[in-house]
Amino acid sequence: MFVSQPEFEFPFPPGLTHPGSQHWRVVELTLHAPWFLLSVEIADGEHPDCRITRTLCIAWDTDLAELVSTMEPNRVKGIVCMMPAWQSATGQWTSREISEVWRCRSATGHSIALVDTAGERFDGGMVSDHEQPIERDLVLRIEPTKQRQRHRTIPSRRTRRAKARKVSA
Repeated sequence: MFVSQPEFEFPFPPGLTHPGSQHWRVVELTLHAPWFLLSVEIADGEHPDCRITRTLCIAWDTDLAELVSTMEPNRVKGIVCMMPAWQSATGQWTSREISEVWRCRSATGHSIALVDTAGERFDGGMVSDHEQPIERDLVLRIEPTKQRQRHRTIPSRRTRRAKARKVSA
């Protein structure tokens, strides 16, 4: 689903990367189907108090479900489903923030269902219809985080100068 060309390889310093890994400046989508961004918190093995967030690009909903089913749920910081232009009212790629991942089974097969943060259940549009009854198993639920303060008041230059004069007086 993702492909790159040799001219887009990024020469990353060998001591700062995993052996055998390659880094790319540009990747291309070979199929216009939904795909996912999975953000996961990773603890540094040498420094347990140090945590970083890694974001993975995942091509298939089945791979997403398999991967998150093997993780501690609190390590998952977010999932975004990238929706192709043919599934968008604007005719452009769009995104949906995911709050739940479900495995579904029926007599007609298996699929993955997703629930976005607005509570709307959907699939990637690449699934045949299930027959009733449908068994659903919750794979992951991401608990909503508290709203972060988006705007921080930054004092104007005039306010900073006035404060500086008070301190020096």
